[in-house]
Amino acid sequence: MMRSRKFQATAVIALTFIFGCERHGNTTSGDATGENNAAVDAVFAIWDMPGSPGCALAVAQDGALVYSRGYGYANLDYDIPVTPQTVFDVASVTKQFNAASIMMLVQEEKLSLDDDVRKWLPELPEYEWPITLRHMLSHSSGLRDYLSLFPLAGRNDHFPISHPQILQMMSRQRALVSPPGERRSYSNTAYMLLSQILERAGGQSLGEFTAERIFEPLAMDSSFMYENLEKIVPRRATGYDRDDDGHVRIVHNYNFDVAGDGQLYSTMENLLRWDNYLHGAEKPEFYSLLMTKARLNNGEPIEDANGIRRRDFRGLHTVGHSGSSWGFRTELVRFVKHGLSIAISCNSDSANPQYLARQVADHYLAEQLDSRIDDTASSSDDHVAEPASAPPVLTPDQLAEFAGEFFSPELDATYRFAVVDGGLDLRIEQELPLDVVPIATDRFEASFHPQGWGGPSTINLEFDRNQAGAVTGFGLSLGSEQGIVFERR
Repeated sequence: MMRSRKFQATAVIALTFIFGCERHGNTTSGDATGENNAAVDAVFAIWDMPGSPGCALAVAQDGALVYSRGYGYANLDYDIPVTPQTVFDVASVTKQFNAASIMMLVQEEKLSLDDDVRKWLPELPEYEWPITLRHMLSHSSGLRDYLSLFPLAGRNDHFPISHPQILQMMSRQRALVSPPGERRSYSNTAYMLLSQILERAGGQSLGEFTAERIFEPLAMDSSFMYENLEKIVPRRATGYDRDDDGHVRIVHNYNFDVAGDGQLYSTMENLLRWDNYLHGAEKPEFYSLLMTKARLNNGEPIEDANGIRRRDFRGLHTVGHSGSSWGFRTELVRFVKHGLSIAISCNSDSANPQYLARQVADHYLAEQLDSRIDDTASSSDDHVAEPASAPPVLTPDQLAEFAGEFFSPELDATYRFAVVDGGLDLRIEQELPLDVVPIATDRFEASFHPQGWGGPSTINLEFDRNQAGAVTGFGLSLGSEQGIVFERR
């Protein structure tokens, strides 16, 4: 496949990225510009302990590797330490690779950012307003999030999910979270669908496309899209979390091999190769497309670009993105003016690589960062909520009006309500029952603990009645996913 000379030249530059560095143990040292790396190591002290998951760090200055180090353990079954060559699931850092791939096809006139998504995915519903690729790339599509919809359908994190299943789920959704372009709402669904558009327009999966057009030219030899759960991955880290008693447990989801919103596996040194190619002196031809801000319907610019986060930290402008997956946390950030890039990935849900990256930046940019600015401070909210009214107390006979089976065409799932021990229980498909608590007339809520999909959430249920007063169905809301329709069977 033809590539521009600029891409080839930049790729050649990238090949020299870590050549000439001295490797020893789990450390790679380049020109550290006289800095004391022990101070950087101290930032990761809590992760550099026996029996602990760990982190990998890579730092580059204008594309030249400054420091690379592993801390803690990549695999606790076999006491395998984290090294600069450890491969991590970098989660949503994937989105910029997906967006860049789309922009390449736009430049080749195989796609347009103003294309209606239904031009490429006619299976999706025809809503009142068209959704464009620009909406999807800028998180303003209004699409519901599949990461909420699948657990609501009774499918835990180990249930195999494919691109066709995601498309089928979205084809059943009767409503959007909001009209396209009305507001920014982070959307994993949009990027999963974009990867399917990429395949239909370009004839290659996201994994095939990025391997040929990005990873191979940039010699990112430890990077790939995880599209095959049976693939052997040398030097792969395992993802961990802690249980309620503080014991480390595995939470890595090996079954999740659907690339689009995440599932890029990479090393930190590889990520910095990409960062230097993308934001360095020789920028790729699609760079301006990738970094152009979209606008909401009211004309307000969306601060983040396409898969790229734009932020200021203590007076310095940064570009990059974070990632969060089962047992993995990642941060890729570049301080634009000073050309300092930092990549950190940790194989623990409790890690905060964004905070770690800022501490590393404090070390290398101590004289440039404005100590008077605290970007992490949250604004106070002086609003005092009005006291909630007392919830209604319903008798078993009153609760019995809500008992029975209800089906959602949107989720393709059945919810079963039953009166048990004077209360109302809800079973989602074959899952264990949830306690449903009345909060107002015909309104209930339940605490939802989807296995592996995140922490507890609250399901809100608002029941409907016919003219005779009989319960006919309800609307379900979970966070931003509003009004999912259920009908009594």
